[in-house]
Formats: sequence, C-alpha cells, structure tokens
Amino acid sequence: MKRRTLALLLSLALLFTLGAQNARAEAPEDGALLTKSRVYQEQFTDVPADSWYHDYIALGYEYGLFDGRGDGFAPDAEITLAELLTLSARLYAVWSGETIPAAPGAWYAAYVNYLDERALLDPALPAAYNVPATRDQLAAVFACSLPAECYDAPNAALVDEAYASGYFITDVGADTAFRDQILLLYAWGLLGGVDPSGSYLPDKTTTRAEAAAIVMRMVLPSLRLVFDWAVPKAPLAPASLAALVSAPEQVNTAPSFEDKDAIRALVRQMLASDTNVIDLEYAKPITPSDANTLARVFSDAVKSWCEQMYNSVQCQYYLNSGQVRLTFSASCCLAEANASLAGSGSDAVKDAAVERLNTLREETFRRAAEVREQLWSDGLLRSDMSQYEMAQVYFQWLCDNCDYDKKGAQSSDSVCHIAYSALTNGLAVCDGYTGAYNLLLKLEGIECYALPNENHIWTVAVLDGKEYHIDVTWGDQEGWIDWSFFGMDAARSEQVHNK
Repeated sequence: MKRRTLALLLSLALLFTLGAQNARAEAPEDGALLTKSRVYQEQFTDVPADSWYHDYIALGYEYGLFDGRGDGFAPDAEITLAELLTLSARLYAVWSGETIPAAPGAWYAAYVNYLDERALLDPALPAAYNVPATRDQLAAVFACSLPAECYDAPNAALVDEAYASGYFITDVGADTAFRDQILLLYAWGLLGGVDPSGSYLPDKTTTRAEAAAIVMRMVLPSLRLVFDWAVPKAPLAPASLAALVSAPEQVNTAPSFEDKDAIRALVRQMLASDTNVIDLEYAKPITPSDANTLARVFSDAVKSWCEQMYNSVQCQYYLNSGQVRLTFSASCCLAEANASLAGSGSDAVKDAAVERLNTLREETFRRAAEVREQLWSDGLLRSDMSQYEMAQVYFQWLCDNCDYDKKGAQSSDSVCHIAYSALTNGLAVCDGYTGAYNLLLKLEGIECYALPNENHIWTVAVLDGKEYHIDVTWGDQEGWIDWSFFGMDAARSEQVHNK
C-alpha cells in the first residue's frame, strides 16, 4: 500500500498577507481561527461562481490567506514545496501572534528558518523546495502547521477502524512516507480522499483549488469533513460452544454399539443441548463389558468435536434395568478434582470436574472470540476472503501463538490436550491444537471435524465446497511453519499420517 497527500496547490501568492499577522488577537467568527480582513468581489476571473471550489477560494481571500496571479487564481496549477512551507509558517505565525523575521537568501528562506527554529520542519522532507510537492509531503508540512489542540479529530476512531479493516485508504501502507501525518489529516477532517474508499494518491500533486479547500478546513472548523464510511464488520459468530453444533432431528436412545451414526447423533444432541450427559435406555441390563464398550465408542465419537473439550467418558449403569448414563468430562479436570478432593466420594469429584470444565469451556470460547475480533479488526480477516484464505489466517495465527508441549504430551491428564491450553496458555499437543483450530474455523461458519488415528488427530474442513485435511500441529515447527500440512487432499493426508 502507498500513501497520498493532498498537496496544497498554492503559489507564492497563495499565502497569508502580512496584514493578517495579528488576526488571532481579535474575536474569531464562526469558530474560525482567524478573522476576515476584506471582502471578495469576484476578483478572480478564472474562478466560476458555480465551481465546487468557488466558496473555498472566496473565503480564503476574505481571511487574507489567498491572493491570485494577475487577474486570476490559477485553480488548476501545482504548488511547490517552498510554497507549502511558506504557507505553513504564516499559518502558525498568525495563530501564535508572532512575526516572521526576514532572512537573506531565497524568497522562502525566512519561512523555512522560522519552521526549523520551532521544530516544525520535518527533517525527512527533501531540501529541493522549488519543485511541485507530492501529496505525502503536503501531509508532512500541514500536520505541523497548527497545534493538535486546534482540531477536535471527529474521525479519529472511524479512521483507525476503517484503515485497519483493509478497505479504506488502501494506498497508504507501512512503507508510505509520512503515513502517520496523512492519517492525522483524515482524523482531523481536513481531507477525505479521492474516491469512496478514501484513496490518497501519496505520490501525486494537487491543484491550487484542492489546496484552498484544505487550508480553509484548517482555519474554519465548520468546514471540516465528518465521514460516514461503512466499515465492513465481521459476520456474527455463534454465541456459545453449544451453538456450534446442530441438533439431530431424532435420536435412538438404545443404539447398537456398532451404529456410529446413531452414536454421533446422540453426541450432537448432547452438545447442542449444552449438557454433558447422555441417558440411554436398553431393553435389558448391560454387562460391565458392555459399559466399557459404550464408554469407548462414545469417547471415540466425541473426538470429532474436540473443540468442545470432552475427552473422558464415564459409564454408569444399573444391574436391574437397562438404564445407562454417560457423563462426559476432561481428563485434566478429573485429575485436578481427584487431587484436590482426595478421600471424597466419586460424585463430589465428578461434580467438581464438571464445574471446572464448564469454566474452562467458557474461558476458551471467550478467548477464541477475542482472537477472531482482533484478526478482523487488524484487517487480516476480511469479508472478501475465501474460506480457504481465512483458514490459512487461522492456521498461521495458531502456529505463531502456540508451542508444542513436549512435557505435557507425556501425561494424558495434562491440560495441553484441550483447546483451552492452546488458546490461553499457548501450549498444546495435537488434540489441543486441533480443538483450538476447529473452534476458530467454526466461528467463521466453516464446516470441519477432527479426524483421529491411533496416536494423532487433525482437522478435516470443507473450504469453499471442497474437503481438505489440515494438520496444524505438524505445521507448527520450531521457529517456522510447514505449509505442506495445510490443505492436503485425502490421499496425501493418509500418506503422511500412516507412515
């Protein structure tokens, strides 16, 4: 991105008259920083009464700022850097009630010296003054012409938001000269750009007429611009972890142990209902072996939704009936509850683990929402991006902000196995990475699930209608990102994950 400056196209004649030097001591009109000293009577024959710039030039003349060239104003002429500096010096001198002392040398020497002595001359400006000024140079000059107290900055918050969105002032980038000064002129309402997106054209010059408009906005606050830019916002995200899951139309409360679809439907119903239990009702009592099998198959099923952070299932059954209750939790929370409630009953431990996990789930969702909001605010996520591009942004963010927890990987009870640790501690193993990544994708409405093998887990996402395998854990190398693990097809994924 580049930067543009509205270069003040004022010639030597487009300057403060000496008679205006003490104007600040008088009562200003309409909030103006100066007072009028004369009346405009259509002196400039090349300024049509119906032109957009007529009133700006007329006001500038009445405030003693602008004089013409011969019998005209030359509204389409360019302004030199010397003329900008001269006008800047006289603006500041009139505002401060000072007189600019004469100086030997070039006609503009006194004005350059005046600015330099007051630290109002940006040292990054070129020393060749008698050449047309570029718009970025104009910003450097006029950002210092009057103190910041002269501006109420009506657009400050909007300019920050709009610029960060990546939709506005797009030709002003990090490498643009005098970027901060340019953005100040927008914030102060002195200029609004040359198109609906506020483009600045930093390398171009400007006309005397355009410059006259800017100068008068500096002097007369009522002329300053107030923007109504509509900054694209991030689409509304789901409100909770439960809202990320759609409930099935119906469920079978006595599923076959081999019926994966029925088991997944029950898990979906539980997650969408924001509970952590599933009640089953079989025709006859189940055996201890059946209970172990149920705990295993439901534990395997819930891994697909690892962003929900359930990785432990306890099966409670009754000897005289077919009633079964499956309680879902997280191993780290159970271990923590066991340690803190040593000697207490199993129900107390279970309740404590559930309470702790609910807290972690809320904190995880809130943190994920904060990450999303920041990425949209910074313009790294935009509404014109494809799902594939958004998934890349989140892949990079997680690689940049999380490290593989080698120590935690040695314990199945470590918090690094859930998304909470990846998003809040910056430490995770594969299920923590994948849970965090899937949560971020689902906040954008991207369909995805976790796919495990015997000792690893990764993401399968549908991006722009096509299915991709994404392994953010293996993509996060020490000090660099391996993008070969992003956007794999099924064949490639099977090859790398079954070595």
